[in-house]
Amino acid sequence: MNRDQLVQQLMATFLDELHVHVSSLGRDLLALENNLSAEERAEAWTSIFRAAHSLKGASAVVHVDPIHVACHRLEDIFEFYRDSDQTLSQETTSILLKVVDAIEEIGMRIRAEQGIEGAPLTEMLPQLERLADQVTGTDSVKEDAGSVKEGAGSVKEDADSVVDGDDEFDDDDDFEFDASPAVEQAAEKTERDAAPKMPPINAALLPIFLEELEDRCASLSQDAIAMESVTDPGERDELLANLFRSAHSLKGAAGVVKLVPVQELCHRLEDELESIRSGATEYSTRSATAMLEAVDVIRDAGSQLKAGRELDLGEIESRTSRIDDLLSGSAEPAVADTRPTPETEIADTKPAEPKQLPEETTEPVAVESQGKLGLETKSEGKTPSPKRVKSDQGASIRVPAEKLDALLSHSGELLVARGRLAFRAKDTAAVRDLAAELRGTWRENEQAMRDLGERTIDDGDIANPRRIAAVIEHTASRLTALSSRLDALASAIESDNRLLQQTCGLLDDEVYNVRMLPFSDACGGLQRAVRDIATGGNKKIELKIVGAEVEVDRSVLEGLKDPLLHLVRNSADHGVESPAQRTEAGKPERATITVSAELRGGQVQVRVEDDGGGLNLRRICEIARKRDIEVPDDPREQARLIFAPGFSTAKLITDISGRGVGLDVVQSQVESLHGSVDVSSKPGLGTRFTLNVPLTLTTIRSMMVKVADQTYAIPTSAIQRLVRFGPDDLRSSAGRDSLLLGEAPMVVASLAQTLRLPSKGLLAGTAAKGLAIVLNVADQSVAVVVDEVLSEQEVLVKNLGSRVRRLRHFSGCTLLPTGKIALVINAANVVRTALGMKLDLVAAARASASARKQTVAGPDTHGRTLLLAEDSVTTRVLLRNILESAGYEVTTAADGQQAWELIQEKPFDILVTDVDMPRMDGFELTAALRGLESAADLPVVLVTARGSDADKQRGVQAGANAYIVKGNFEQQNLLETVAQLI
Repeated sequence: MNRDQLVQQLMATFLDELHVHVSSLGRDLLALENNLSAEERAEAWTSIFRAAHSLKGASAVVHVDPIHVACHRLEDIFEFYRDSDQTLSQETTSILLKVVDAIEEIGMRIRAEQGIEGAPLTEMLPQLERLADQVTGTDSVKEDAGSVKEGAGSVKEDADSVVDGDDEFDDDDDFEFDASPAVEQAAEKTERDAAPKMPPINAALLPIFLEELEDRCASLSQDAIAMESVTDPGERDELLANLFRSAHSLKGAAGVVKLVPVQELCHRLEDELESIRSGATEYSTRSATAMLEAVDVIRDAGSQLKAGRELDLGEIESRTSRIDDLLSGSAEPAVADTRPTPETEIADTKPAEPKQLPEETTEPVAVESQGKLGLETKSEGKTPSPKRVKSDQGASIRVPAEKLDALLSHSGELLVARGRLAFRAKDTAAVRDLAAELRGTWRENEQAMRDLGERTIDDGDIANPRRIAAVIEHTASRLTALSSRLDALASAIESDNRLLQQTCGLLDDEVYNVRMLPFSDACGGLQRAVRDIATGGNKKIELKIVGAEVEVDRSVLEGLKDPLLHLVRNSADHGVESPAQRTEAGKPERATITVSAELRGGQVQVRVEDDGGGLNLRRICEIARKRDIEVPDDPREQARLIFAPGFSTAKLITDISGRGVGLDVVQSQVESLHGSVDVSSKPGLGTRFTLNVPLTLTTIRSMMVKVADQTYAIPTSAIQRLVRFGPDDLRSSAGRDSLLLGEAPMVVASLAQTLRLPSKGLLAGTAAKGLAIVLNVADQSVAVVVDEVLSEQEVLVKNLGSRVRRLRHFSGCTLLPTGKIALVINAANVVRTALGMKLDLVAAARASASARKQTVAGPDTHGRTLLLAEDSVTTRVLLRNILESAGYEVTTAADGQQAWELIQEKPFDILVTDVDMPRMDGFELTAALRGLESAADLPVVLVTARGSDADKQRGVQAGANAYIVKGNFEQQNLLETVAQLI
């Protein structure tokens, strides 16, 4: 490692350590202002002293002298208070917190590669010295403070003295380096770009500030709302401390980047919180409203800066004046004009537009004094500022979301590579079987050729059988060697495949866990939304979050935020009655909205339910008829009318509802997550929305099907069952096709016709039986006819891209092990389309079946009975489908023992059986049948994964009539073999 690399590594480590210690100092200093027990105080002082001591040592290593001197003085102060057990005054705490902020500001300067000369910490050191002298009663260490001014400039000389022309370090070398490059140039440029009346915004630190702003605003909003309902004094003090800490930290950060309006607003909040903490002012609804409006101002400013737009200082000043009026009591919280209703109206809140990620800038930003705050950047390479992933449990680090996405992409490609290797392993096994077959053929002819060699023929004759026999013998030996090598190669590939599979599984699990976030992250703005609507509508509403700790994939959580906000606002604005109406109905004045999350297999079920008046089905049907929407008879289906595009029952257009951007947006967003949404309601008792979404969008379990010679993936979460049917199982009424399942008919549709592809199988007359997959989405079921079911597997879902993303029946695509692409079916849209189709499949199926009986060539399979023994459910379903499609009457057995019992009960025309099965394997079953008089001549076909010569020989010895290896399995080969034996 050369000198520059070592310097960068050490400085990066120091900055990470600085962030941890600064956070600890700020948190513990504020905690000491609360009424802590003696044990808690001792623990807090120990933590504070340890942080200052560690930071002093670390700053000495990297020669950041201002921090080193400041931490030395802080140690003296902390040691005095720790040992004397005296209480810190608020004034002293404020000074110490400012020092901590100044230390953090130096870290931000270094991280942004700015100079530290002239930093606020250097100006604060004399004050810190005096404070240390006052509390400890010692003389100030003047030389330490004086040396700081030269510290930044002297560091480079120390670093240059370490290495003389050598780029490499030995382990025992000492080193020093410059922590403040280009200070003079940065200072000159700042002065040049500064506006005459306001300091320049520090554009290099702005991305870091904007990232912190999001966290601080979220904390302020959450704690401000919680303060309104807290009753426990201890919890109240803790919330106040959190509010003060957030406002204080945000004020300091705004000061660092010279964002004066935000800094002044946070200072005003600090004053108010200090007044509340001292008991001079009571925390009220007015206080909470002021806090939340201040958060809105700060957030709006941050959003504009992220987008590179100018800030309207006049608007900020106006809104800040409104906040001052609220705090002083000269203004009242605004009351929105919302109309309470006894039954739920369908609100139409437009989901927020996606926020643009901030772009990094490298030049200082000037502030115009005429009332506009603008950003001027000259950076050519702009990159988005990464979002943070936070965790409250255990150690955590910041990981940019784009890096996780890249890691996930690589993991997915590895998954594809694993599938390709498995495919190649099958190919190798097939070659091995071919070589074994050739070797067997040569062996059969060897003896005949030796007999030919006994004839007397001229040795020079080229057709001499002896020479031919020698060639054959040599070739046979080479084939034996080839077979041996192929056996070894196949075994090695299979071993490598198992190892790769295990590695991929572990990597997949780790990436999956890294992306998981608690469900509470999707509920961040819900509390605020409910409070605003309740305050504006004079309602009393309590929001409960259940299952906040349930972990869901980050991309799923992001996709749930807007739908949840929309549904919660809808419940608060229209689902919940006024207190008077609730009292009249015998309900508590305070309504409850519950947002819950629960794991269900590979999915998470999210519910948004209220105890309001329920859906007004009469009005919903009334509006549907006015819009020429067909109204069903089933009340559950009537409730689903609210998901129609632009559907709204709100009579009053407000900023919350009535704009025609309704629940269809929620439905489309949830379905884009491969999920579904449903609604249920009880008059007078409330409404429940149920969202079912997968835990992750990266890989999904899918059923691979074939339609019109194309392979498609259908998510198994939408599949209820597989069904085989014949023409007589279909029914038709008023152009609507249905499939009789037991006693209940179910709507049936052809996936081929839904996708506008040519039909095959039963509908085309090429098979006697049809195969349907029953899809169930939001309690709506449709039997979808497919040509063939191939397998069930995990698939990596890729986006379709901008050119084809509007294909409504597909939600993505995946790469198959063969290298081909398969489209992923959007089950919800297929069900919706199928329910609206009116195709006479019944007539087509019966006509095709009749034509098939007249034209189909080959053996007559009608009435032929076949027993299929297979322990694998998937393989059993596939084989049964193949054989029934050919016209055989198939009975299945789960193992050899069950097959043995069935054969003794009734006769069969042929047995198709696996080898490796529980209780009785295929070899044992075949041998047993040959000893049974009634089944001694029963044809037996072994279909197995075993492909060695020894296994084939054992099968022949047991009495099998045919031996088919699954690795080389072909549907036509099986059908031809069965037909030949019958």
